[in-house]
Amino acid sequence: MAIEFETLGMPYNRAVPLGLEVDSWVLLEGLIPKQSKGFHVNFAYGQFRGADIPLKFELQFKRTPPASARSILSLNSFANQWGKEIRMETHLQQGQRFKLRFIVTSRGYKIMENSILLSEFEHRLSPKAVRFLEMDGEIKLEKVAFSWERNRETRNPRFGEG
Repeated sequence: MAIEFETLGMPYNRAVPLGLEVDSWVLLEGLIPKQSKGFHVNFAYGQFRGADIPLKFELQFKRTPPASARSILSLNSFANQWGKEIRMETHLQQGQRFKLRFIVTSRGYKIMENSILLSEFEHRLSPKAVRFLEMDGEIKLEKVAFSWERNRETRNPRFGEG
């Protein structure tokens, strides 16, 4: 019996009305198709050209002989211009399921993949002003979750409820 997963369309955009706080996290789960050239995730202040981006996570697959693909992770931020890009090879591969968790710490972001520390990125801009999560690329996104969704009632109380 095959398990069918719902996929969320690309590009994917979601509001983050309260921003990100220390100890909050964002979870992304899905599948990287075998022919994927890559995908990116932006934590952005706005949905307009030139909006500040405290964290851009971009994964690219580069074909190198003999028919193997290297996965290159780049991390960066944008505040009127792009900052110094951090690049590294990673173990993420085409055709692989993934579970990425972006954890906000007082110093920066910890990026975990299936409980393995993939990378860290120091804050260049405040995560509190993040208002949108944006994703695009060749990926089958199946789940997006925020840490506060488990306690929605305490984080976003409704009027008249006590």
